Amino acid sequence: SRSWAGESVKKKAIRQYIDAVGRGDAAAIQSVVTEDYTHEFLGTTVLRGKRSLADILGQLDAFMAALARPGEFTFQEMVEEGDIVSAMFSGKCELANGKRFDGDYAIFCHFRGDKILTMRELIDTKLADSVLG
Repeated sequence: SRSWAGESVKKKAIRQYIDAVGRGDAAAIQSVVTEDYTHEFLGTTVLRGKRSLADILGQLDAFMAALARPGEFTFQEMVEEGDIVSAMFSGKCELANGKRFDGDYAIFCHFRGDKILTMRELIDTKLADSVLG
């Protein structure tokens, strides 16, 4: 996804993180998060639960292995207030097994300085479980 002129450092960090997930770029993810970063998938999906940075980077390898090509993400909305940024975006992902994982996402991120401290993510649970479960 493209960057927007005049966008805050925190919003840029969110875009960089999500784009890095699509590319499988662990170093880029690490560059925008704190060392004690946590990621929590909400809802009833098989993915639900809180994970450390190391856990997320491990999942990234599995995600990239499942993709036929890098995922593409498009942001619809992003709102920032203080140390919190929330965003809604969609993703288009073609999997190596021929299935598609084209979904909608909402994330809520807390920052420490200019780095992402926590990310809480809502995904399409039915889609996630049918494709990834």
